[in-house]
Amino acid sequence: MVELKILTLIFVLVFGIPNQIIDYKHRNRYEPGHAWGYYAKLSKEGNWEGRFMMWSGYLAIYFILGALAYTFYLLAQ
Repeated sequence: MVELKILTLIFVLVFGIPNQIIDYKHRNRYEPGHAWGYYAKLSKEGNWEGRFMMWSGYLAIYFILGALAYTFYLLAQ
């Protein structure tokens, strides 16, 4: 479980802080609840901030699924 905590800390430092900074810059440009669509549109337009937000979102989903799988693996032993 220590490995999972270290990976979480690294993920938060590498993706979480920049995500908050980017979102703060763009927060008034989209309606509440529509951030995913806004950043997807930016990503399709080639904006690096949109790409970063989308890739970090996808990585977060995969990270959560991997953490769940790892936790169930440890519980099954």
